[in-house]
Amino acid sequence: MWRYYRRPSGLLLIGLLLLLTFLSVRTCSAAAAHGYSPIHDLKYPADFRHFDYVDPSAPKGGSVRLAAVGTFDSLNTLHYPGTTPDRLRTFVYDRLMVASADEPAAYYGLLARTVEVARDLSWARFALRPEARWHDGKPITADDVVFTFRTLARQGAPFYRQVLRLFSVEKEGPLTVLFRAKHPGDREFVRIVATLPIHPRHFWEDREAGDKSLALPLGSGPYRVKSAEAGRTLVLERVPGYWAKDLPVNVGRYNFDRIKIDYYRDKTVTLEAFAAGAFDLWHERDAAMWSTQFRRAERDGRRMVRRTYRLQTPGNAALLVFNLRRPAFRDRRVRQAIALAYNFDWTNRTIFHGLYKPVGSFYGETALGASGPIEQVEKAILGDGIEGLPQEALGAPGPKLRDGMADDRQAFRKASALLNEAGYAIVDGVRRHRDTGQPLRIAVAYDNPALVRVLGPFSRNLERLGIALSYPSLEPVSARRKLLDHEFDMAYLAWSPRLVAGNAERLLWGSALARRKGTYALAGAEDKVLDTAIAAMLKAKTWANLQTAARLFDRTLRWRRYAVPLWRTDEVWLAHWDGFGRPKTTPGYYPSFVDRWWSTKKHLTLN
Repeated sequence: MWRYYRRPSGLLLIGLLLLLTFLSVRTCSAAAAHGYSPIHDLKYPADFRHFDYVDPSAPKGGSVRLAAVGTFDSLNTLHYPGTTPDRLRTFVYDRLMVASADEPAAYYGLLARTVEVARDLSWARFALRPEARWHDGKPITADDVVFTFRTLARQGAPFYRQVLRLFSVEKEGPLTVLFRAKHPGDREFVRIVATLPIHPRHFWEDREAGDKSLALPLGSGPYRVKSAEAGRTLVLERVPGYWAKDLPVNVGRYNFDRIKIDYYRDKTVTLEAFAAGAFDLWHERDAAMWSTQFRRAERDGRRMVRRTYRLQTPGNAALLVFNLRRPAFRDRRVRQAIALAYNFDWTNRTIFHGLYKPVGSFYGETALGASGPIEQVEKAILGDGIEGLPQEALGAPGPKLRDGMADDRQAFRKASALLNEAGYAIVDGVRRHRDTGQPLRIAVAYDNPALVRVLGPFSRNLERLGIALSYPSLEPVSARRKLLDHEFDMAYLAWSPRLVAGNAERLLWGSALARRKGTYALAGAEDKVLDTAIAAMLKAKTWANLQTAARLFDRTLRWRRYAVPLWRTDEVWLAHWDGFGRPKTTPGYYPSFVDRWWSTKKHLTLN
């Protein structure tokens, strides 16, 4: 019988190898599914009808008037530079997937009918819905996805350029795209590529990069741009024939026929306009403003309503980040002394009416925050790298910086002693380095004008230590340029850590971007322990592993004192004039309002 055996030809061997390769690729992935979570089971099954936090019977119609502080000079959200309206990407362009607002990290198909992800997170395949359409009726294809990714990676805003360089994309078929990660194991990989706002290739490919045209863009989302006046007004109108209006991820959402957004250069004027009834809804982020500016009132038969929502996430932290590229700030004693000059209790009580919380853990009261002494599982992540942390950093992260100090005088004495140890002594009232005579001066870059109220008292406290703090006011564009170019001694950072931590930590605190201008690595930290913790966060595939890595990161960052922790909050403050209906449930992970509320007064029109 063996006489009939023939040695396989070269072509047959190649075919067999290709088949084996194909099978190995297919078997090392999870099955194609309607949704994806990198860390937990999906809440919603493939046949779900709508999210639990919407009202599927919400009526369509009416309008909502919003406001924004700032300006815009372009409707081109694909290329950089150019300042575009914040809500343009949200309402005009669809994504491959959308996040569920009542799960820590779950994404469900919008443009994508299914998603298939390699178990080692080296690739992700998306199959597009054949019914997906641009507003001009043309189909959305794999070409549009590939074009969007590659354009944002080369010519998009700095954030996109930083993140997308880690991935690549290829077209596998008219409605299928495959993304690859250059470094397999990044748990944020799928979220990043799945939530890109997809742009139409046939509309943008012939336009010049950096074009700041105010030509009305072509989108695919629930709204289109009706009109725009640079720096003043943007009007969006709901698309009646929106291709995805009946998909489960959209049922009960996008209920207003029109959304008008007025732009103001000054927040004081903005709030005066709100009090006068010029717009309907305002999300306040400043505790002092929330306590004093939003009084219950009536105007034209409408009543002002104040609502507070508690988040299930770490919330928002305000920090003053040290630029570690400056020689003086490489000494932890100097950083700790400067941090001691900030009095949170006084600031919170006097300026913010007691509404803020101190920044203990960067992850708030969530399970990601470090509390007790370092655990064995944390030590296992570090291995021999544990030598990078001194013994005192291995204990409990400890209380607030000033705990146990009865008043400012004790804090100043401790701060002065630390500065003296670091080689900075008082000479004629100025803190100077003993060897070089260089004065210790600090220039702060910030893009939030309200920070002046805090910087003033902080400056006076530092002056008592012989340190001069300057904080010149800059236009938003100039301030942003200083921040991205790292031209500062300290910089204001508003940080909202995600429960699925890792990617933001890498961009803000990772060593890879520390010496690269145009990035959000404001501190310029080059810290092997932080890098190890970040890598462990990104590779974690269970909640337990993620929490362990996050605690190690939190513990290390708190001990290093790379930033002065100003305050944090895990509340959302919302004021609005009545005339709106809302779902019974507001999710604590990603609360949103404009896409889930609806008008109960049909006579409301745009002015």
